[in-house]
Amino acid sequence: MSRSDSVGRKGRRDARRAAPDEHVHDGTDQGGAVGVADDESTADACVPDPADDSAEAAESADATDEEQSRRGRGSSGRGRRSAGKKGATGRGRRGSGRTDPVSKFSASALRRVSVLGERPNQVVYTLAEQSQRKRGTVVLGTLLALCAVALVSLLGVLIVQLIRGEVGGYGDGANAIIEPPKGHPTLVPRLYQGQTEGSDVFAPIAERPTDAQPLTEQAVFGPAEKLSMQGYELLLDDSEVTDTCTAVVWGEHLQQALADGSCGSAARGVYQDQDGEFVAQFTLFDLQDADAAGKVAAALDINDPKNTEPGFILPLEDGISGLHEGYSQATSQVMGHYLAVFWVARTDGADPGNDDSMAALNVVAMDAATYVYQEVGAAKKQQG
Repeated sequence: MSRSDSVGRKGRRDARRAAPDEHVHDGTDQGGAVGVADDESTADACVPDPADDSAEAAESADATDEEQSRRGRGSSGRGRRSAGKKGATGRGRRGSGRTDPVSKFSASALRRVSVLGERPNQVVYTLAEQSQRKRGTVVLGTLLALCAVALVSLLGVLIVQLIRGEVGGYGDGANAIIEPPKGHPTLVPRLYQGQTEGSDVFAPIAERPTDAQPLTEQAVFGPAEKLSMQGYELLLDDSEVTDTCTAVVWGEHLQQALADGSCGSAARGVYQDQDGEFVAQFTLFDLQDADAAGKVAAALDINDPKNTEPGFILPLEDGISGLHEGYSQATSQVMGHYLAVFWVARTDGADPGNDDSMAALNVVAMDAATYVYQEVGAAKKQQG
């Protein structure tokens, strides 16, 4: 056996001993470490860049070609010996000099798969979504708690208003008692006549409808701008409507009677004749029912011994002396759930003596209640 043959066989034996490393380099590990990493996202994150291996292989091939050309006489024995030695040495150095990247990838992938499962990115996204849902739940819970507090507060206010009788709607000022202005006139009529019960004529309007609307100047005084009878003629000089009845009277007893009767609105109008000799003030109260109207009429009665505290209507105009001082007469009439008060005097407040002008003027002033009679007619038509 020649020396060259002996060298050749040795080279082939060395190559076979080094061959088991090739299955690691080629990614065919029988232990399945590479095959475990089925997830593409994990493999992409851990496997080394193929470009690096390609560059390294190309560099090794170039070095081999250069060495062969430098030595080159084409001896097959030397070529095989050189290739065998180079291949065995190169692969052994790679296996012993550093850790195989594929082995790193296999161990890392195995750990990730065992912890996060097959879809690590999806697990991360799910955790993030759950965190956002938790924050949203906290915000929603806070808003619901604030709404509950506001609702409880609103219910508390409504309960207090209900207890005090201040629930909104027509007659919001029915239970409010307004103090009269300082220095207000305290004139009470010298002669007062009133009735605490209404006649059957006003039975159709004995109770205020639940859908009733407040009084208006046009409705009350529109059809009664001019009053005339028995040679007397009175013209409307001024008027107003208020939803706080106690603001047009003075005297605590009278104010309380209006509040107890749920007075929803009050209308006042002042009439004078063309000569400016006489004055008449008409006041209309819109109460809950005829019984309440009768109680207010009783509170106005200066002749009733039960009325230990005086009280009456406040004058609408300040420039008329007859409604601030001197002599005057007044009459009240229960007209269903309305109470009408007619107050007459001379503009200068002089005592008429035996003159019956005040009595005649009082009758003329009663025509100012035209609105109430219209209400009676409308109620009869609706009921029948």
